[in-house]
Amino acid sequence: MQWTRTTAGGGLLGALLVAGAIIAYNWGATPRLDGRITEVRTLGMDAKSSVAIVNFEATNTSNYDIAINYREIEVVDQAGNIRQGRILSVFDVEQLFKYYPALGGMKDEPLLDDRYIAPGELFRGLTAARFEIPKHELDVRQELVFRTVDTKSRKTEIRLAAE
Repeated sequence: MQWTRTTAGGGLLGALLVAGAIIAYNWGATPRLDGRITEVRTLGMDAKSSVAIVNFEATNTSNYDIAINYREIEVVDQAGNIRQGRILSVFDVEQLFKYYPALGGMKDEPLLDDRYIAPGELFRGLTAARFEIPKHELDVRQELVFRTVDTKSRKTEIRLAAE
């Protein structure tokens, strides 16, 4: 009976050691960004649409380069509905800041598709999206989600809940 307990305990210890080794080996193996949204500015375009300009900072916490394939911004409105924004081009973002000086300046460079982020790199950027909802609805959102998708379709989300 004593031999069985020792074998079972040794088997459990061995399984834990193997699981720990697998976790340690794969630590940093999944490319992902860790960061925060630093600022959100909104602008009404007309009675039924608005734009959200999202500044962020993020770090590549993996051991591999991340290649941004595309970006997404969505909001959760007051009713709990998810509203997907249409990402604006760099030219459109520059025009917004040119024609609406009340936005205050770009502060960060627009994040482009095909941007490579090295392991451990901290970077700042901005992305803007147009929503088919009025500005006042965008302003009272429950949550804003900034998402990047890499070239292998892996997603990273940075969320900002309403204050």
